[in-house]
Amino acid sequence: MNGRYITAIFLCLMLFLNIFISISNTHTNDFLEDDNVEFNSYDYEIYYQNVEFLSGEQLHVELYDIIRNHTVISYSSVWDHLREVDEDPLNNVNVILFYMQRSQSENDTCGDGNECTSQSWNREHVWPKSHGDFGTSMTKVAGTDLHSLRPVDNTVNSARSDKDFGNATDSHWECIECESSTDYWEPSEISKGDAARSVFYMDVRYNGYGNEPNLSLVNGTTQPSSIDGYLGDLCTLYDWHLTDPVSPYEINRNNEIFDIQGNRNPFIDNENFVQEIWGNICEIQDSGSDMDNDGFLDSEDICPEENSIGFDLNLDGCLDDTDGDGVTDNLDIFPLNHSESHDSDLDGIGDNSDAFPNNPLETKDSDSDGVGDNADKFPNDSSEWIDTDSDGIGDNSDAFPLDPLENIDSDSDGVGDNSDMFPFDNLESIDSDLDGVGDNADKFPNDSSEWIDTDSDGIGDNSDAFPLDPLENIDSDSDGVGDNSDIFPLDSKRYELENSNNPVLILIFTVILVTFVIMRSKL
Repeated sequence: MNGRYITAIFLCLMLFLNIFISISNTHTNDFLEDDNVEFNSYDYEIYYQNVEFLSGEQLHVELYDIIRNHTVISYSSVWDHLREVDEDPLNNVNVILFYMQRSQSENDTCGDGNECTSQSWNREHVWPKSHGDFGTSMTKVAGTDLHSLRPVDNTVNSARSDKDFGNATDSHWECIECESSTDYWEPSEISKGDAARSVFYMDVRYNGYGNEPNLSLVNGTTQPSSIDGYLGDLCTLYDWHLTDPVSPYEINRNNEIFDIQGNRNPFIDNENFVQEIWGNICEIQDSGSDMDNDGFLDSEDICPEENSIGFDLNLDGCLDDTDGDGVTDNLDIFPLNHSESHDSDLDGIGDNSDAFPNNPLETKDSDSDGVGDNADKFPNDSSEWIDTDSDGIGDNSDAFPLDPLENIDSDSDGVGDNSDMFPFDNLESIDSDLDGVGDNADKFPNDSSEWIDTDSDGIGDNSDAFPLDPLENIDSDSDGVGDNSDIFPLDSKRYELENSNNPVLILIFTVILVTFVIMRSKL
């Protein structure tokens, strides 16, 4: 009996344990099936720590600051990333095609060299590239952002083209859940909220910084533009967001993109952000109000927060930009000239072509010397701009900028060539007696007949009969003996006779005579 009793107890315990495990597994599977969310390192409180109590434009700006610096991927890598983030949860070799939610083989691609068929899929830009002209270059970022890229059936991708989102009436032959019209594309009910949150993200993420496009959601229809990155219809998308809330699939996709790009779609993380930013536009619209007081009801106004009075010829509620330069006419000083928009100095010349945009007295600098033509005395000579003495020679090349009579000093002696009698001799500049010899070298600067005094006797060589004898300078009788030593300066012949009575000669003659007499007496 004891053995049977123990066995019965053991079997009962095993039965209860099995039931407990089964119940636990059932609840776990239900949780995973219902939520299907992959948890990662993302922490809402940390990621969005600065947005509490913000709304409107302040929230718009803060969310931009949070999500803007993400990792940019190449357009060619998008194929593999879409295979990952849009994987069919029930078939890991398939992707879920956006708009129509069809499961398709991940390898049935079109646009990567494979043949395009009605069953193949392509990369869909939920915000069309032509609405902002951002292409797929990594430098412009927006064209490779996974938050706005989805796998879409090839023919559906073509049918959507670059239309605005809005309520339409004609079904697509393949995506029978979708509607289309001339201006609008309406995806399936299960995709509407996803599409709305994708373009809400793009509106916040791209505001024209650097090479990035400036994207804005507006009411009404828009046109492709390389300047204005507009897409409609804002308030229809707002309604889609409310009627098609965030799904577990969408949350999981946001998490996986966060792992790849490093940024998140805030409107998936917090659906209320949409109302905080655009609610004042789309909810007030129902009352028939005109928030910007421009005469257009918000429901008809493409730019409901932009007063367009006086600058809206096409009556769309937006400020016109007639010349298409990106500056609205109300701010454009030159609304008909696409190359100009501002005139900072109000001189009538646009800043782009004004060499001196902050100087109303100048507009041109023909010689590019930094001095405007109006103030530049030499507007076509980049080396000159001032002529202080008004002599026609610029100060930079004028050796005498304050003397209108001089401008060159060839010998650099400090005397201008015009008044320098010796312009190429830096030792001379004046010739007072005009004898061709400068005063500095002329011993007789005021006597045009003299300039040298070789024997330094004060008599010029030209009039000095003895230029090498400082004791003589005149020979009145031209006998070769200077007047100072000539006893008969006016008688050239007597100079010789007197020479014979010279005491020395007489003495010599006397000695010779005495000697002769003595010698003769001895004989």
